[in-house]
Amino acid sequence: MQYSQELKNKASSIISYTNLGWQQTGTICDCLQDRYEIEIKYSKAIEKLATKLAPINEFFSASFGIRAQLSSQFAEEIKGEIDIMKQLIAQQKATQYLDYIKLWDSQLQSIKSNLKAVEGFLKNKKREYEIEGTLELAFLVSQQDKLEKQRNKALACRKDYQQAKGNYLELKLEMEQILKEKEAEVTLDQLQYLNLQRLNSIKDCILKIFVYESSIAKNHLYDLEKMSDRLHDQDQNQFIEEFIKKNKQQETNSLELESFLTKLLDSQGQFQIYTTNIYPIGLEKTEEQILQETKEIQQSPQKQQEFLNFLSQKFNSSSFQLTLQEFIQCTNISIGILDQCYENKNAILAQSLLQFSFGLFTKDTQTRYMQDMLVNHQIWQYRDYWEAVIINQISKIKKGTKDNINTSILSILTQVAQHMLMFKLSPDLVRDIVQKFSQFFKLNKEIADDLIEAINSQV
Repeated sequence: MQYSQELKNKASSIISYTNLGWQQTGTICDCLQDRYEIEIKYSKAIEKLATKLAPINEFFSASFGIRAQLSSQFAEEIKGEIDIMKQLIAQQKATQYLDYIKLWDSQLQSIKSNLKAVEGFLKNKKREYEIEGTLELAFLVSQQDKLEKQRNKALACRKDYQQAKGNYLELKLEMEQILKEKEAEVTLDQLQYLNLQRLNSIKDCILKIFVYESSIAKNHLYDLEKMSDRLHDQDQNQFIEEFIKKNKQQETNSLELESFLTKLLDSQGQFQIYTTNIYPIGLEKTEEQILQETKEIQQSPQKQQEFLNFLSQKFNSSSFQLTLQEFIQCTNISIGILDQCYENKNAILAQSLLQFSFGLFTKDTQTRYMQDMLVNHQIWQYRDYWEAVIINQISKIKKGTKDNINTSILSILTQVAQHMLMFKLSPDLVRDIVQKFSQFFKLNKEIADDLIEAINSQV
């Protein structure tokens, strides 16, 4: 998508500048034609003056004669430059580069329009899947009589979502394959090269005028300074630099195909790794060794579970205290795992690290908690993450009476709301999330309002 946008911008700009350049070059040729006619008249007039001055002053006569000759030669040079510019424009138009680029641009626009439509359809199907999948988990807890119907509906939405996702990726791949053909980019470069030739021709002509004017009349100094300023303003090298800068590649945001909630729904029923092994933490290690260790754990679900077993062992001990080496290693590894959780939208693993971070600490010159080292990670700022955490915990509530289930849900909302505030999520978002789930599960309004008031009191 970035390449297509870059190529589209480049094509639009080159077409625009080429058409404008042809128009401006035509104006310049008209001005040079006027200058040519003026110089021809001037050379003939000054030649007559030199003839008249010959009997009076041979020096002035010779000087004026030389000026007439230089003026005539300069007029012919201007005529040659006009012919060159017109030939370059005719050559550009004859290549039919613009027609090709306009046709390519039209085809690209059609492909991008189709991709945009498919992208919009995919967003809708993704949202439907998230809603129906969430309802399935909710009915699993609170409305068993509707569960089977909702499960079928969620399954149908998932199939539609997967099909829409496949269509989107297929069309995107097709567009990328089309854009791999370099013919359009080569054509743009050729057209830009011809534009540069035309601009250099104009620059050469202006420089010739500059040299001519400065060689025949010191009293034209004021005019020459103005020409120099104007020449500097229209410097073609500066024009090319600005053109390239204007068409520099810009970042575009791709459609995010997965979310924490989508990943949570997809993981339901999948095999979970179980091990009693404990990852070895505590030996003195260099920064490079810790970094390598983090990468290995990121790539291995087995080692991730072993690392969680180590944290669990320390968390369930009486002291909760880590040695300084253990604290440094655990903090760096946890941040690395959180990076992977954010990239892969793994809310369950991130929540496990969050739970352990509350109690574990070390003492150096001061007491430092693991929570303080993880609190600024970007994953905590995503509403989708916290909603996935709530849904995951609610799905694990044991069957019981409606009052017991509502009490459990309220307890989960209270705990997660406290975590959201501790990890610096916007209070407005915290209130909105709590109100959303309270209304969905029809919790007691007074108790829900008390929870909102408690959230406000901690801000």
